[in-house]
Amino acid sequence: MPLPVETVERPLPKIDVPVYTVKIPSSGKTIKVRPFTVKEEKLLFMAAESNNLEDIITTSKQVLNNCIVNGDIDLDKMPFFDIDFLFIFLRAKSVGESVEVNLTCNNTLEDGNRCGHTFPTQMDIAKCEIVKDDSISNDIKFDKYSGVKMKYPNYALVKKLDEASEIDKKTTIIINSIEHIYDKKGVYSSKDYSSKELKDFVEGLTEENYKKMESFVDNFPTFVVKLEADCPKCGFHHVVRYSDFLDFFY
Repeated sequence: MPLPVETVERPLPKIDVPVYTVKIPSSGKTIKVRPFTVKEEKLLFMAAESNNLEDIITTSKQVLNNCIVNGDIDLDKMPFFDIDFLFIFLRAKSVGESVEVNLTCNNTLEDGNRCGHTFPTQMDIAKCEIVKDDSISNDIKFDKYSGVKMKYPNYALVKKLDEASEIDKKTTIIINSIEHIYDKKGVYSSKDYSSKELKDFVEGLTEENYKKMESFVDNFPTFVVKLEADCPKCGFHHVVRYSDFLDFFY
């Protein structure tokens, strides 16, 4: 009678994952990150397909936090464009730098009709960059003695405002972009005042001073992935700029 074969339980091996160094655009800090896992990518797909903004925000921050191997950063305090940039960087390192997209040619032909040909092309998301207008100052002066110091709002606020009306969105984002207000009597930190008090302050400004704050908000830095492709039907050269990371999940 054969002797029973003794089995030894062994844990499955853990496969090493690459670690990358990335520089945060707004601060210049460097952190180390790892790619998304398959499980994390599924979570992102599920959140995107749900069309639930809260799920998208929560899941995106959860996955990014998981992927930070080393670095002292707080995602809740980082400007929104840092989060977008970091997400696209990890997407490129995790799933691949090339994403297939379908373009519809918008070239107007000699007969006045639009070409309208739809064709597939590849987009290199590793070419992500932050576009910033350095001429826009965050120190906005109303007169010789008074003004406001502005800041960039966080990711969660900006994403939630996507569903707000344009009027509400602009005022809300201006209010949440105030770091402090100052005059010849002193400095007034925004964190010491309620949203209503800040709203009353903003709505009490002259149109000229409101426009100065509006200009800062309208010129926030943003991430852009540039795509260039020629229509195979009419030859028109397209230059397309994507600036929403959800574009890379469909």
